[in-house]
Amino acid sequence: MKSLIKIVMSSILLLGILSAGDEARIGTSGANQLLVPVGARGVAMSGADLVYSHGIESSYWNPAGLSRIEGATVLASQMQMFGDVNVNFFGAGSKVGNSGAVGLTVKSIDLGDIPITTVEAMDGTGSTFRPNMSTLSLTYANAFSDKARFGISVKAISESIPRASASAFALDAGVQYENLNNIQGLGIALALKNIGTDMHYEGSGLTTTATDDANLSDFYNIEASYDKLPSTFDMAVSYKVAGATLAVTYTSHNFRYDDLTVGGEYQLMDMIFLRGGMSLPQLEDESSQTDEVLGGVNFGAGLKYNLFGTNLLVEYTYRSQKYFDGNNLISLSLGF
Repeated sequence: MKSLIKIVMSSILLLGILSAGDEARIGTSGANQLLVPVGARGVAMSGADLVYSHGIESSYWNPAGLSRIEGATVLASQMQMFGDVNVNFFGAGSKVGNSGAVGLTVKSIDLGDIPITTVEAMDGTGSTFRPNMSTLSLTYANAFSDKARFGISVKAISESIPRASASAFALDAGVQYENLNNIQGLGIALALKNIGTDMHYEGSGLTTTATDDANLSDFYNIEASYDKLPSTFDMAVSYKVAGATLAVTYTSHNFRYDDLTVGGEYQLMDMIFLRGGMSLPQLEDESSQTDEVLGGVNFGAGLKYNLFGTNLLVEYTYRSQKYFDGNNLISLSLGF
């Protein structure tokens, strides 16, 4: 079993190194909806705790955490990003005996109604359209032992506007290892996310006409680019002591500079949860990166209560941003 754990962790580490980005690829990724975070706990801690990530939201942060659920669980959350842009997230998961746990989640981004403009009507035609951006994820996780956990997610990504659409498939994999070197509460985690096919838009919206010198016109298709998914590789360390969790995660991106996140959580009587976190960008070139930082200090709280045999968890998180109003995230989870 120890050999299997080493093989899994080494494989994820190797794949993470091979998928690491470089400066030439900065800003070239597609399907950046994959980077929009979900889950009140993870967002409040700025994604720093991947070791003890648990519940349905762990399918986004580290799929290995899904193995921590007990019985059946459903979760629904909504985050207002800015203006009328909202992020809706729903998931359900359950233990499958000793075979592990499975979960199904859906994330959709509502961009609101956007006016339709044309060359002839630059101020708008009076009609609107609503883009579609969604991700469907199927996750499986299990525990190798009381120390090690493994999880994997398969995702279907979809984006569309009128007469043009794109889709892709991606894979996430993660491990969690607790009590490292027999130190109670100390753990490490690895997570490799968004490894998959390219995003490529197709549709009649990319068809146009051209007229030659003889005034003869013909249709031709504008070929859209093939864009890589915004894959990331996370390496995390967390330490649990006296009801508190302290966490640090280093994230390597294939589309921009790497960053470092720190976060903490304090748990009181398994009922009240207080959380906070922030992102610390790695400023290799301060002049080019300072304006890329959108995140600031995040904080949140949760209340867990057993009602008629059902575990009810209500959570709130505030996520600050540099150029926009802060995000408000509300989450409701039911455990049976």
